[in-house]
Amino acid sequence: MNIKSVFDLFNNLRNDNLSFIYQGNFNDEITERIIDISETNISSQLEQTKIINKVSFLLAECFQNVIRHGENTSYKKISSETTGIFITRNIGKSYYISSANIIENKDVEGLREKLEQINNLSPDELKKMYIEVLSNMEFSNRGGAGLGLIEMARKSGQKLEFDFENIDDEFSYFYLQIKLKSPEEINGNSQEVNVNVAKDFHRIMSEDNIFIIHKGDFSQHTIIPILRMIEDNLHSSTEHNASKKKIFHALVEILQNVSKHAIEINGIREGIFMMGKINNKYLVYTGNYISTIKVKSLQKHIVKLNRLSKDSLLKLYKKTLHLSSIPHTGESGLGLINIKRDSSDKIQYKFIPVQDEASFYALGVTI
Repeated sequence: MNIKSVFDLFNNLRNDNLSFIYQGNFNDEITERIIDISETNISSQLEQTKIINKVSFLLAECFQNVIRHGENTSYKKISSETTGIFITRNIGKSYYISSANIIENKDVEGLREKLEQINNLSPDELKKMYIEVLSNMEFSNRGGAGLGLIEMARKSGQKLEFDFENIDDEFSYFYLQIKLKSPEEINGNSQEVNVNVAKDFHRIMSEDNIFIIHKGDFSQHTIIPILRMIEDNLHSSTEHNASKKKIFHALVEILQNVSKHAIEINGIREGIFMMGKINNKYLVYTGNYISTIKVKSLQKHIVKLNRLSKDSLLKLYKKTLHLSSIPHTGESGLGLINIKRDSSDKIQYKFIPVQDEASFYALGVTI
């Protein structure tokens, strides 16, 4: 992960109204936060309540599928670096929900047969199968015997996409993707995303030690669920409380920086946010379109901050804080000063011209 790749990834996801990709600690609180992020983005596009409810259900069901498999104690043999992944994407009026979790190789063929059986059934046959499984109480220690998979197929109205990738002699990744399409896109020519894309993201994130990628609306009200999710993640980490507070404070400033500078189009401030961890240091990258007239002043400000010592930064902070409290001074820049003070290295940045009036602004911070 580096500053040069921020624009490439943003461009790769350019057709997405929302992209949220996560690997790491899987629990019910994280499920709730992901649903919050998705619902907030969907609501901002004025989608119908029925669609929001379906997406929320499928997100929760897919995420629970990851949690159920992760609770198996035999997986403790697997390296902590070998983790699953969860992806939700909204492209046009289609929603793609993907996951990857570890299963034992001995379970692969049975799961494959169950998925193929589900995919070969009509809506009426799926309903009948669901009632039969429910009435027969065919439950295992990982939840209903395929009940969740049946419901995913019923609610989405689409075939479940899946694949398996071998890890070693004992374990494999189970990749699952659910599609939810509007009636007009089912019958029309809409962009298709297959399950191999989820596999590619999983590989990239594992190689670059990234645990969150979010591309979407960074208006003020939409960044709150992201911050809550990261806060939950930090609470479950082994970091000292002082470090957690510093990291969270820096993230608030970084996300506010996107919200402040991103160009607003139809009420949406589009941007991308990535976070990873290498050698006990957090790496945070953001990117968004800004007005080209802001580029020179922002670049000058960042260059100045990168040259200052800690003492000089503190003095500049106090001076800027004082000036910003005086009406009509026009003084600003507190956010970037705070980001530099929390950073353990120089602020990385890159400006890429995209139009006469707009440039892409990428920012990288080490905490």
